[in-house]
Amino acid sequence: MTDHPTAHTVPHPVLFNAWKHHAGWVREQIAGAADGGEDGLKHLADAVVVCGTKLMDFYYGNLTPWAVGESALARLHRLGKSEFPAFRDWLEPQGGFSGFATPDESRWILRAGDEADRYVHLHPGRYSPHTVRVPGITLKTAIVTLALARQTGADPLSVAAVNDARERYLALPPMATVDRTRGLGAVLRLLAG
Repeated sequence: MTDHPTAHTVPHPVLFNAWKHHAGWVREQIAGAADGGEDGLKHLADAVVVCGTKLMDFYYGNLTPWAVGESALARLHRLGKSEFPAFRDWLEPQGGFSGFATPDESRWILRAGDEADRYVHLHPGRYSPHTVRVPGITLKTAIVTLALARQTGADPLSVAAVNDARERYLALPPMATVDRTRGLGAVLRLLAG
């Protein structure tokens, strides 16, 4: 089985989807795609497919994915649960998951991954400090819109820029409005920094 496309962002055996869960990492991908011209935008649109469509928790704090992964592994090591069988058996009586906090007070959830190679599935806790809940389609739209706007100089909060990104790169229908303070507008502003 091939590794997840963002497996390199965390230490082994952690499984973490940086596209869905880490604003700082996503900002770097937006900048790289914007610098890559049309090919960069097409590659970005293909890559964000892993965001899916469901609601997710998106971390915008200062810790890198690697630092969060190391924190999770250090906790498991201290508990003697760093090997797959011990980890899986430890989670089972807890409903299949366990939470922990990082130094910035954000909360993270550990679950058993689907495969024994990347078995520590890590994601932000629901309603944790330094996180926001975001629908996958909103996140994908924000990511591609910001990269396109960086290339063209357009206002990423404009309906025209959003719809250009949605129609040309994401095969999504146009939006009638963009509220600059909520929903997509809030995510655009968060990722724009």
